[in-house]
Amino acid sequence: MSPADRLTDAQEESSEPFELRAAPGHLVRRLQQVHREIWAREVPGDVTSAQFAVLNILDQKPGIDQRMLGELAGMDRSTTAEIVRRLVARDLLVRFRDAGDARRNLLRVTDAGRTVLQQALPAAERVSEQLLLGLSERERVEFVRLLNLVVDHHQVAYD
Repeated sequence: MSPADRLTDAQEESSEPFELRAAPGHLVRRLQQVHREIWAREVPGDVTSAQFAVLNILDQKPGIDQRMLGELAGMDRSTTAEIVRRLVARDLLVRFRDAGDARRNLLRVTDAGRTVLQQALPAAERVSEQLLLGLSERERVEFVRLLNLVVDHHQVAYD
């Protein structure tokens, strides 16, 4: 029996059609699209939500290395490296040598990066507000709690 035949048999056994509105992956993808649209409309300047996350993390934890930054942001190494490269090129971040280990580079937000972050903060808050407009305050708290449960369950060390 070929894979196509097995698929047909499985489809025949299922009397229920696949409902996209009940599929978490589909809904997460749609919600990400909504987030991108709101972000593009609300956040001034040329900062993506991933760049905002990097600036925010480094503002709160200056002097961490790129590996730790990626872990805290939930990004793989290549994505983290590309975002850091772009932000360094725009003078929003600076790399500097670790005084205790000259082989290691650490990261810090520059004054210009802090200005961009501070300018984007109110807009980022509006994005979160608009994203959850259809939910009560209690539902918003529960939604974020559930999202964290799912993300934490699937958390892997990126390398």
